[in-house]
Amino acid sequence: MTTRKGTIAAAFSAAATSYESAAEAQRRVADSLIMRLGMPVPVRRVLELGCGTGLLSRRLLAILPEDASLLATDLSPAMIATASASLADPRLGFAVMDAEAPALAESGFDLVISSLAAQWFADLPATLQRLTDLMAPGGRMLIATLGSETFGQWRQAHRNAGEESGIPAYPDAAALAAMLPGSRVDTSAFTLDYADARAFLNSLSALGAATPKPGHRPLPPGRLRRIMAGLGSPCAITWDILTLDYRKDGP
Repeated sequence: MTTRKGTIAAAFSAAATSYESAAEAQRRVADSLIMRLGMPVPVRRVLELGCGTGLLSRRLLAILPEDASLLATDLSPAMIATASASLADPRLGFAVMDAEAPALAESGFDLVISSLAAQWFADLPATLQRLTDLMAPGGRMLIATLGSETFGQWRQAHRNAGEESGIPAYPDAAALAAMLPGSRVDTSAFTLDYADARAFLNSLSALGAATPKPGHRPLPPGRLRRIMAGLGSPCAITWDILTLDYRKDGP
């Protein structure tokens, strides 16, 4: 595991008990994935990547057939422990796993699904290609991740102060679709309201999602306070969501 990946895993492990208190965006995206799947869900073997505390896992179990199986995986051992402690279902299994290097003895999954985890992948194009090898013929991949307009207000507050934010450069829809030929990418966006910049940053910490982009050096407190003041109080922050929908071997 790389140093950065270890940092990301440690941040999410530290947030395992606070995650769901700040997970409004994650709930919305999980709900949107379930709506996209529709009913009935004619799948038997499902692989979930970045399951966290089980927000999407719970929703999947509510709609999967009784003879289906769901393998929920996450990079963080503490997230897996938290999810497994709150979910008991004979169809459900857990594994600590790096989605970028899936170490599975099995393949042939009818559905590979992930909600707001792929933005942490170091090499998203290579990972998407690798994941297709785990899919059954005719299988489906649904990946919801962050798009280029995410946290635009926070980025703009940095630009207004002549600074660069630590938010990564997320792809737009065209760039994401190009990473996996044959995929369709849909976009949606919503804003969440925060009391001020500190509340926004605290919510990212509670999610375990405060690790900055590679190479970013934290700003001195005084310069950071100036940016926070520029964001305003209260403030609305955009979450730009891209959903990649791919079918192996055609529609």
